[in-house]
Amino acid sequence: MELLGLIGYGFSSLIYLIFFLLLLASRQQSLAGTLTRLLGITFCLASLVSCWQLYQGFSLLYVFGLEALKNLMLSLLVLGIKLRSESLRHLFSQRETRNYLLAVVALITAAAFSLVYRQSFVWLFIGFMALSLWPLVLLEQVFRNAQNRARWAVWPFVFGIGSILVFDFVMYAQGALINQLDFNFWYLRGYLSAAMMPFILLSSKRIKNWSSDLFVSRDIVFYSSILVLSGGYLLLLAFAGYIIRFLEGQWSEMLSIAFMCLGLLVLFAILLTQNFRNRIRVFISKHFFANRYDYRLEWLNLISAIERGAGDDIYENACAALAEVLQLDGCIYLQLNNINRLAVMNHGQLKPGTASMQELDGLVRYFQQQSWIIDLGEYDKSPQTYQDLKLQHHTLRNENIEVLVPVYFQQQLTGVFAMTRPATKGFLNWEDRDFLFALTKQLGNYLSLQEAQRQLAQTQQFAVFHRMSAFVLHDLKNIQAQLGLITTNAERHRENPEFINDVFATVNSASMRLQKVVRQLASKSMEKIKEPNQQVEVKSLLEQVVKLANMHTPQVSLRCPAGLYVFTDKERFAGVLMHLIENAQQASDSNKKVQLVGEKQENRLILTISDKGCGMSQEFIREKLFTPFSTTKGNAGMGIGVYEARQFFEENCGVLSVDSEVGTGTTFTIEMSLSNYQEIGYNNHGKIINC
Repeated sequence: MELLGLIGYGFSSLIYLIFFLLLLASRQQSLAGTLTRLLGITFCLASLVSCWQLYQGFSLLYVFGLEALKNLMLSLLVLGIKLRSESLRHLFSQRETRNYLLAVVALITAAAFSLVYRQSFVWLFIGFMALSLWPLVLLEQVFRNAQNRARWAVWPFVFGIGSILVFDFVMYAQGALINQLDFNFWYLRGYLSAAMMPFILLSSKRIKNWSSDLFVSRDIVFYSSILVLSGGYLLLLAFAGYIIRFLEGQWSEMLSIAFMCLGLLVLFAILLTQNFRNRIRVFISKHFFANRYDYRLEWLNLISAIERGAGDDIYENACAALAEVLQLDGCIYLQLNNINRLAVMNHGQLKPGTASMQELDGLVRYFQQQSWIIDLGEYDKSPQTYQDLKLQHHTLRNENIEVLVPVYFQQQLTGVFAMTRPATKGFLNWEDRDFLFALTKQLGNYLSLQEAQRQLAQTQQFAVFHRMSAFVLHDLKNIQAQLGLITTNAERHRENPEFINDVFATVNSASMRLQKVVRQLASKSMEKIKEPNQQVEVKSLLEQVVKLANMHTPQVSLRCPAGLYVFTDKERFAGVLMHLIENAQQASDSNKKVQLVGEKQENRLILTISDKGCGMSQEFIREKLFTPFSTTKGNAGMGIGVYEARQFFEENCGVLSVDSEVGTGTTFTIEMSLSNYQEIGYNNHGKIINC
């Protein structure tokens, strides 16, 4: 055991000497940096003297003196961090520091008195217990009061120093109880001290005012961690062997030796397992070091690359952006269709043949079950890494396909990026895979969004077509109504010359309206084709509309002065008036008349269409009356007549308003600007001014 302790303290002194030299090379001038260097050299000297004591066998009091100095330096360092001191003067001027120094002096005095006069080590051990407990309390306060970022930086230091202090506290507590040290603990202190150095070194890198220029290799931390795990495992084996020997059976010594041999074989098997070593390496890289990729910059680069997309092909733009960011020689996107097969969506430098597409289709189920990037080069060297994957990878690699990255949207596989090898050394590691997943997830969202926008555009086109069809159908319905009036009155008025004239006028009007419908269908426009505006005498137009309307019941009465003119599209004006009057007739009983009144107010024409029908609720007027495709007529109406009427009057600088009450009736009010028949305004380009 003495040899084991000698090796442990010797290794610890070497480790802390390296730690001290690294800190010295950083040339950090802050108080924390200075105290850390002093702590490092104190740890080195204490371990070296402990090693020399085991070799020479001199008194442990010399070692205890250095141990006391080490605890003093440690407490001053933690106090400096807690109090945020920038100099020794500021640190020693603090009341907490002075109280601590007074307590140290009192403990040293009590220990010296106990040793000289009573030949007892109890007070010495109690003093070291206090020297171990005090910095533990300070460490807890520092960690608890630190912010999240500061906790990330300081927790390795707290863990490393805290482990050493807890071990010392337990050892000295046992010594105080039995008035002597348990040298089994003493021999193991060197190994524990050496094992905790990487954690102290890691915090010295993370905390800027300790050592901002200090570099810690990932391999150093990896191998140190392996040593720590191995040491912990060996301690566990030793404890188990001690339990076996404690049984004091006849075969206890042989069993303990066999157990140790078996445990060492298991340790060597674990350390030689590549998968275990890879897991440790990834864990250390993820939790102790910054990422290889600056995701903020890479995100901006990807967005810029997408924005620089030259064409409208979203798949080509996505692959070009990915190729630019990863410095690829070729990239294609394969989209998953409804029958679980992949289809190439862009034509780049990679052109998989029939055999390659069959291999890629066979990967769909694997990607649906395993969210894992396939590196074909890695699969060639170690296929056991990809569980349950059977792939003729040479077929794909012969066509320069080296990496396959699945793309998911809402946790469903949507496609696969097939690419050449990125500009990285060797196979993809965990950082490359995380980075690829981040890029392709963003591009998958981009593609899904663009697809949704494309489908929305198509839906809007269909909506425009259906809306145009509704307007056309509405016009055809009105034309059919006009022609239907002819056939209805033909039997009674066939011999009437005036009726014959009206028939020809109606047919001519219907023909002109049909021509407009045909032109609108040919232009594929939702908007009405506008005819040139003309001067319209209001009373004569109203008389023609009322004449047609009075072919149905209830009858319409008209009151309007002559000589009022408006400048508008005569056919559309008559059409919207006819629709409003028909609505009033349909809402009224046959024995109640509909009133159409026109009057002049200043330079405005006021038309009112009133009925005594069923009326409308205010909610219907507010939410549905002027909304297209909303109607109270069921399948008999299209629900666009009132909407078209309001749109027409707004185009002609007019207003359409409604006042209605359920069970009482409805009044539509139209306001339009009047124009003087002798004075028509023109602008500088010779065009007639409408408003």
